[in-house]
Amino acid sequence: MVLRRILLAGAPIALVLAGLAAVSQYRTKSDVIVSIQQLAAERVEASSHRAHVSRPPPPPRKGAFLSLTGIGDDEMVSEGFTLAGPLDVRILGVGEGMGGEMYDFGWITNALTRQVVWRMDLEHTEHAGGADKNRVVDDVVTLEPGDYMVYYVTDGSHSWSNWNATAPADENVWGITLLAPEGADASQLVTAYEFPSDPAIVAHLIGIRDNEQRSQRFTLADASKIRVYALGEGSGGDMYDHAWIEDAATGRAVWEMTYRTTEHAGGGDKNRLFDGIIGLEAGEYVLRYESDGSHSFEGWNTTAPSDPFNYGVTLFRVER
Repeated sequence: MVLRRILLAGAPIALVLAGLAAVSQYRTKSDVIVSIQQLAAERVEASSHRAHVSRPPPPPRKGAFLSLTGIGDDEMVSEGFTLAGPLDVRILGVGEGMGGEMYDFGWITNALTRQVVWRMDLEHTEHAGGADKNRVVDDVVTLEPGDYMVYYVTDGSHSWSNWNATAPADENVWGITLLAPEGADASQLVTAYEFPSDPAIVAHLIGIRDNEQRSQRFTLADASKIRVYALGEGSGGDMYDHAWIEDAATGRAVWEMTYRTTEHAGGGDKNRLFDGIIGLEAGEYVLRYESDGSHSFEGWNTTAPSDPFNYGVTLFRVER
């Protein structure tokens, strides 16, 4: 009778037998049930611990010149490369997506212009084996000479570090891998990207986190054309993470990032981008940025924008 009641409570048979084997240590049926519940909790905790043990990343796929694989939960990784000449690049991306949206995915941007040149979207992926949400893309794109950044981002579940459903057929390529066409040698064309110190940058506030109010003063000796590149958060006509420029003497705003003047910045719908040219007279200014309590470089509560590492605002002097 004790066995029947415990099984009806949903306890696994192995745990039931383990609890009954120890019944002589207890005086009541309740003690037996408590014992089994404790055993179950201990096994769940041990299983959870095993599932989250860190795993070293897998070796790069043969022939790869850039590999961001073995990516775990809640990660955002990047690596750059420089092309000395045009190259047909094979892109192998494996990630998580369903319901029309990707949750673990990669993309490539031009490092100079920050424009997206390739992105892994659900529409162009196929089933990668295992759970239905495992997605794979095997694409070839022609990239011109220049500098590029490769990104990969994951959400809080189902990744190389801890699958919450069946893993893809080839879990070792979870992430994004760039390869030269079969039989081609890219070693003479591809080198590691070195981040330059850009003399055109007048001021910048990037890597913005939750609940920040940051500012930077700058001076223009002459009237100048300034490219403003600003990433923020906005919806329903309002901005929640945004930038503006003040005249240092009067505190008056001479430029402001508004919802109407921005466009979608990739990723979640609320990611907003201003990328345009403004004119400023000679004088002293203050660049400011303010964020609310969620969705920032500290942690995205929807898909990150296409250029997450520059979340904030950068001012570039435009040559006359």
